Amino acid sequence: MLHGRKGQAFCHVDGIDGFFTRREVRAVAGAAKSAGAKEVACLAWEFEMDLRMECDALEREFGVRIKLIQIPREIMEKNRKEPPPFLEVATLEAEPVYRKIEGKRAVDIKLKRFLPSLAEVPSKELEALQERAIKSGFDFIDFWAVDFDYKHPLFNHHWQDYRTRKDRSLKTVSEQGYEYPKKGRYTACVKVVDIFGCDTSISVEVVCD
Repeated sequence: MLHGRKGQAFCHVDGIDGFFTRREVRAVAGAAKSAGAKEVACLAWEFEMDLRMECDALEREFGVRIKLIQIPREIMEKNRKEPPPFLEVATLEAEPVYRKIEGKRAVDIKLKRFLPSLAEVPSKELEALQERAIKSGFDFIDFWAVDFDYKHPLFNHHWQDYRTRKDRSLKTVSEQGYEYPKKGRYTACVKVVDIFGCDTSISVEVVCD
């Protein structure tokens, strides 16, 4: 499962004829932990949908940082003199925000960080967009939604916000004020669609006490 290493960072290179799946990333994470890795980069042509969310859970389980890196199609070009950039898939971070509404505890979700994948961006535009993405990654979000009580694989749109042609503003904190029926730990799912049409989803643990 491990095809290379540099110190405590390992890499896995997936086959050309399929998707990199949840089952595969679990096997890679387990192998990386057994090898004493702190980080493992998974290179693949295509990734199973919402795989980043699965990686978040595996990182907590195995204590290994998992990077998902798309292999660029341009690498197959015969006349290419230099390798194209290998870019990590989009990174999304969010956290719960707890409030009191009429004496009851309510929860919303705050976007903390978004770094879009620029894998489909032409090389001549890449440097400028990379700089902009690092400074203001939220500018690349067109739509985002929250399922406050996520049960895989069904996503319920409890709250959402999006840009329109007339209104380009976007909230970075939901305004649902969601109330859970009883105390306990819940999983919220945050889904983002960026300006390139790519979906990114992560899970957020919510503690209701």
